[in-house]
Order: sequence, then C-alpha cells, then structure tokens
Amino acid sequence: MIPGVVKVLTNARACQGCRACEAVCALKHFGVVNPQSTGVKIKESKEPGKFTQTICQQCIDMPCASVCPVGAIQRDGFTGAVAILDTCTGCGACEPACPIHAIQMTQVTEEVRAFKCDLCGGIPECVSICPRQALSW
Repeated sequence: MIPGVVKVLTNARACQGCRACEAVCALKHFGVVNPQSTGVKIKESKEPGKFTQTICQQCIDMPCASVCPVGAIQRDGFTGAVAILDTCTGCGACEPACPIHAIQMTQVTEEVRAFKCDLCGGIPECVSICPRQALSW
C-alpha cells in the first residue's frame, strides 16, 4: 500500500450522531462498547444537530511517530495504516503531536496506552456500520 492513501473519509453533513461507528470500533478492539476507547470520535458541534467526526488520516509524515520515545508507532506494511504497537509505554507524547487530535490515551487492562484508528487491519468496520454513509474509504 502507498502510505497515506487508504484512510477513512468523513462527511459531517451526513452524520446524524448515532455513534454506531464509535461502538463498533471499541467492540472490535476492546470487546466492550466504550466511547472513551474508540478510534473515531463523534462530537456535537455548537449548532444543535450538527456533528464533527475525528479519525486518524494516516499522515504521510507521521508526527505522532516522530515523538514516540520507544518507536511504538509505525506504518503497517500491508494496510498502510499508522499503527500503535504493543510496545507503547503510555507516555502520552503522541497525543498532543497529532495535528487533528485523533490519538487518545485509553485504559487497556491495567495499563494506559495510546489508541487511534488502525483501519481494522484493512477494512474499517466503522465505514460499513454507518447508516448514513458519513464515513467512507
């Protein structure tokens, strides 16, 4: 895959704020529905009924990876996704380095680690679950 080519695209005008994308992401990655542990974030904007979607855009320059002190953020050779490896120490340096704030610190068992969209290994489940096609790839 060419880096940065495969990514989830958002359409805020189509989003109705159902948060099915958040639920399926957390369920796939953590086995529970938890809006604090999801790679896609839906927030209501200041205008009622309007929502913003935040999801990693798989940056070519990977600013999050450049600040990781243990090299735990790397590009997946198969999907092209910027992935956070199990070697993440939870230091949090990557969170403020993300230009769109798509990384969050998440409780994983007893540890806190960074989490973001990893394209579900190649076929993002949030895209297929969205009832309004507000997400695509």
